[in-house]
Amino acid sequence: MENRQDRLEQYWKQLEDFGLERKDYPDARLRQYRRGDFLCRQGCPMEELLFVVEGRVKVCAVTPADKTLLFCYNGPGTLVGEVELMTGEAVTTSLQADSTVRCVALPMQKYAASLRGNIRFMNRVAHMLAQIVARNAVNDTLNILAPLEARLRAYIARSQREGVFTGRLTETAEYLGVSYRHLLRTMNELCARGILEKTRGGYRILQPLELDRQQEEGEWSVPRTKE
Repeated sequence: MENRQDRLEQYWKQLEDFGLERKDYPDARLRQYRRGDFLCRQGCPMEELLFVVEGRVKVCAVTPADKTLLFCYNGPGTLVGEVELMTGEAVTTSLQADSTVRCVALPMQKYAASLRGNIRFMNRVAHMLAQIVARNAVNDTLNILAPLEARLRAYIARSQREGVFTGRLTETAEYLGVSYRHLLRTMNELCARGILEKTRGGYRILQPLELDRQQEEGEWSVPRTKE
């Protein structure tokens, strides 16, 4: 029967892309989180660098008014703690498992110096951080300027699986920065127009979600998202 150590050896292949050799990290551990568990919490120290190797993680922050702001979802191949590795500061966002999540964990303090001295690792981290900056720039622009329907269509397009959107509407409203009532009204409008169909498990997509410029007052188009 396969044990956790065997799984760790299998998952380590993903870390080889970061220039990390297994023999150099004998005390690496495989962590498993259930849906709803926190990988790290905003304002707390980051004790381990986590490599997400399976599952999906929700990235969010809590405002002073105790409201949750959902930023994005991360999956396999992403890191948890790379910013804290560079700055040495407390965690700025909370990461919560959105499904069963497995991570390879390295003690942060023990390996911080060697990781920062690993050129291949640092190049990979720099590339990932650049992608995050680019993604956030697009998302921020869309969230500030685009109409809700355009933002909702884009969100459903990249969140759907096999033509069905099963996301929780409360979290969708948080991510889009609107009230639950406003979101539900827009979802109902899309159903009434035959774009979506309400099902027991979510919403089935009946028509393409992409919008052209004419459809959105000549201002916006929602690009096709690659799966």
